[in-house]
Amino acid sequence: MAKLKTCISDLFVFQLLYSRGRCGELIGYWQSAGYDKTAMATEYFNAIKKAEEKLGGVYTLPRIADMYEMLGIFLKDLGLLNQAVVPLNRALEVRESIDPDHPSVAQCFYLLGGLHGQWGKFATAEAYFKQALDINGNAFGNEHESVVKVLESLAFLYRKQNKHDQAEPLQKHVAALKRKIQPPQLTTHGNGSVLQKRALQLEELATGPDTPELAKTLNELGVLYYLQNKQSTSETYFKRSLAMREATLGSEHQDVAQSLNNLASLYNDRKELNVAEPLFERALKIRQKTLPKEHPSIAATIKNLATLYRKQGKFELAKPLYEQYVDIRENTFGEKHPSVATALVNLGVLHCQQGTHHEALPLYERALKIYEDAFGQHHPQVAETLRNLAVLRYEQGEYQNAAQLYKRATEIKDLDAMSFTSKSISGSSVARNSVAGQGAYFPDPR
Repeated sequence: MAKLKTCISDLFVFQLLYSRGRCGELIGYWQSAGYDKTAMATEYFNAIKKAEEKLGGVYTLPRIADMYEMLGIFLKDLGLLNQAVVPLNRALEVRESIDPDHPSVAQCFYLLGGLHGQWGKFATAEAYFKQALDINGNAFGNEHESVVKVLESLAFLYRKQNKHDQAEPLQKHVAALKRKIQPPQLTTHGNGSVLQKRALQLEELATGPDTPELAKTLNELGVLYYLQNKQSTSETYFKRSLAMREATLGSEHQDVAQSLNNLASLYNDRKELNVAEPLFERALKIRQKTLPKEHPSIAATIKNLATLYRKQGKFELAKPLYEQYVDIRENTFGEKHPSVATALVNLGVLHCQQGTHHEALPLYERALKIYEDAFGQHHPQVAETLRNLAVLRYEQGEYQNAAQLYKRATEIKDLDAMSFTSKSISGSSVARNSVAGQGAYFPDPR
């Protein structure tokens, strides 16, 4: 049985069986090894998390995001909706860190929208769908099949709420677009051969006089090579795109901000934080001038820059950005949404790193209440937040309180709920407090 578990725990085996539609067979193997569906999901999430911590080789950030997304879809297919939202949110965070304007980010928003729609959380689902629509429209134009797919989901969402005055015109618009739609285009999100073919196609177009269209092609080439872990080639294309966009569009255009963000993400991936910092800062300033204040790209850049400051130990610079990120999440999704709780935990961890535990406490407590109300009292996010609270109380010298909190967190794992962390109370809260969703767009050095 141990050999069977080792085999089916392998992420490549999981990916192979799932991609071939052999889910029933996969579940059967786990049952033979003595694991139910929830325990199986725990094993896979922990395996992906471990791979993320050892980032390198075949485990690139885009591949990690793909695996989180695949697991989220898998759990959703199994009917484990509460558990599915966690890996889907993590996939979103990783992809936003690479390029918040990339269609793969829209795919995450689309999946999360569908999940919340199934829950009956229609306002949240609508917000996710609209963010997906915005990204796909900017990336492909308003007559692309990815736009049509999101519009169809929005129309269905409106019908479920009996908002026929909104659903009917949307359905007519979808029908008109389908009559005009072109054959499916190659996507930049998928396996290596598709990425390589798309890159070759674009390279044939990457010549001629400087134009915004050519700069867009160069940027897409940079993203494609980044997804293939060819960072040197990616850097070359990102730099060319940035220079061309500045020359043809001016230094304050939002396309310039996209190129700056992509370069910053690449340098951060190399742990060249001092090089990434001014690029993120400039990208944020441009986006704040050219986009609505709660636009997803602004939110993603704020979070990225806050995380970078935190990793550099620049806590006073990180704090107002984390606070702003909380405000944006509240205004976008409402004060009781799990995304707000995640932002609160990230701000709480920062306070613990600064030693201001009294300011972290109400943030953790509020996040815990949100998670419990949204997911129930035996959810992994609840366990994670309880552990953070336990560490905080331990650091304050309230050992009995800390032990009770930690005991409750451990009991959640013992009840076969998915547990995404295994760190015990020891050492400093700087090292042990866990940032929700890791809160970082690239894993911290280990």
